[in-house]
Amino acid sequence: MPKIRYRYNPETCAYEPIFSNGKKLAKKSGVFVGIAVAMALVSLAWYNRNFQSWDEKILLQKNAVIRADWEILQERVNIASARLAHIESNDDENYRLLLDMPRLDNSIRNGGSGGHEHYFLTTNEKKLGLIGEAYKQLAKINNRLAVEQQSLQDIEKEIQLKEEMEVTRPAMQPIDNRQLTRLNSIFGLRMHPILNYIRPHNGLDLTAPYGTPVYASGNGYVTNAQLRGGYGNVIFVNHGFGFETRYAHLSKYNVIEGQRVKRGDLIGFVGSTGLATTSHLHYEVLYNGKFINPLKFLYSDMKQEEYNKLLH
Repeated sequence: MPKIRYRYNPETCAYEPIFSNGKKLAKKSGVFVGIAVAMALVSLAWYNRNFQSWDEKILLQKNAVIRADWEILQERVNIASARLAHIESNDDENYRLLLDMPRLDNSIRNGGSGGHEHYFLTTNEKKLGLIGEAYKQLAKINNRLAVEQQSLQDIEKEIQLKEEMEVTRPAMQPIDNRQLTRLNSIFGLRMHPILNYIRPHNGLDLTAPYGTPVYASGNGYVTNAQLRGGYGNVIFVNHGFGFETRYAHLSKYNVIEGQRVKRGDLIGFVGSTGLATTSHLHYEVLYNGKFINPLKFLYSDMKQEEYNKLLH
């Protein structure tokens, strides 16, 4: 049975029952419910601020692990970038400098990437954050690696070319220094000992006993091996890269035209054929069709003082 509430009426000097009005009851109920809801919302907000759900805790733990792994990967990327920079520095400051090759411009080494990587970064850059920045770094490293790979291939080709130039360069004395009697270093105008007038002397005269071996001063191929006027028996060797050598007044040949020779190969023997007064080798060096002083290319076992005296 519901509990009845009473109110004292002074006019009748009696307690009269209180009957609730529907509107008042609804108003009181609404106030009560509103207060309860507000308190519930405040409590929920306080709880959410100070306590995490299990799902959130699990996600935060996974995120911490991923971030730790990411930092390790980022450090490895930085190390790889630093090592690549060291290789690039060696490329420019050592290899290219020694080979007389131009340095690569920074705009080439640090050029941007393209293709699907570029599209991926530009369309999702705002969403990617740190991952996007790292992706950019990796794309740049990939581009730098491609440039450096091509650079090293160019350097390798240049080394092969330089090696070929070095072995073809007429840098060896064509007569063994131990068999050399005298070296006449006059290059240029001189009085010809037979014709008795001044004419250019375009090479060196290396005096040696008749039959002394004559060696090729560099790699190349024989373009001429025959009797030729004042040269007498002469051999022409084309070394490539603009170089040619001539070996005159020979007694006989040890090669034929078209034959390939290497530096140090025996190609003939000292004689006195042609316009020669004694057994000797007349040796000439040409570069792009012009005569140059062979002394600039002779690497023999003569002492530096002797070489300086001859050059003087």
